[in-house]
Amino acid sequence: ARKRDAGQSVTMEAAAAKYFASEMVGRVADRAVQIFGGAGYIAEYGIERFYRDVRIFRIYEGTSQIQQVVIARETLKRGG
Repeated sequence: ARKRDAGQSVTMEAAAAKYFASEMVGRVADRAVQIFGGAGYIAEYGIERFYRDVRIFRIYEGTSQIQQVVIARETLKRGG
């Protein structure tokens, strides 16, 4: 936020944050379903809703592959 407020580009940092967050929430949802087993898909536990929301989040915020491309492009621009 400080970089953005200073007028600096935060494209890479934003893409990295989105990528990290979407991958981590995906892992958490996957593990939650694993813990609950078959019951993780039943609506009464709420895990299935969380899992569906996570899938939508991954698509809505841009796929991981798109975020990786943005990170790679910004890294090359910065001489990395």
